[in-house]
Amino acid sequence: MNRTEVFAIIFRRNQDAILNAVDGLSHSEGLLQLPGESNCMNWILGHIATYRDGMLADIRLKEHMTEDEVSLYGSGSDPITIGSPAVDFERLIELQKLTFDGLYVWLKSDPSGLENETRSDMPYKKGYAGYWDSVIEHLTQMTGHESIHVGELSALRELALVSMAD
Repeated sequence: MNRTEVFAIIFRRNQDAILNAVDGLSHSEGLLQLPGESNCMNWILGHIATYRDGMLADIRLKEHMTEDEVSLYGSGSDPITIGSPAVDFERLIELQKLTFDGLYVWLKSDPSGLENETRSDMPYKKGYAGYWDSVIEHLTQMTGHESIHVGELSALRELALVSMAD
């Protein structure tokens, strides 16, 4: 198994977990937060899409997010809470599908150029795009980072389901 097959497997598992976590939830349920300084599902989905979009930009494939969307979910962005500006939940789910499809097809094509330098001309911050020396470094960092955030979704789904039952 080569490197890109490993990344494709991780992305497929992450994508399946994301789609299972959001299934049947509403925009308002996506804004629920656990106690403390945790992220809501809305922010996590936007953040993952931002990182994926940055990877798409780095490998020069079609990007899907607007600058306004990225500003809400990039590194150092303000928390998304009830009443704060946020992208609609359905749009965030659409972004998960669009960014996944672009990356997954690329990974399954057994791409060359993994050692290529990353772009240094990003017009705005997209998931640290342009911060890594090579495409493979960016992909590795993004995969790990995404997986951490995907792990947060399970508890947030449970919170939403409990909230729906009340």
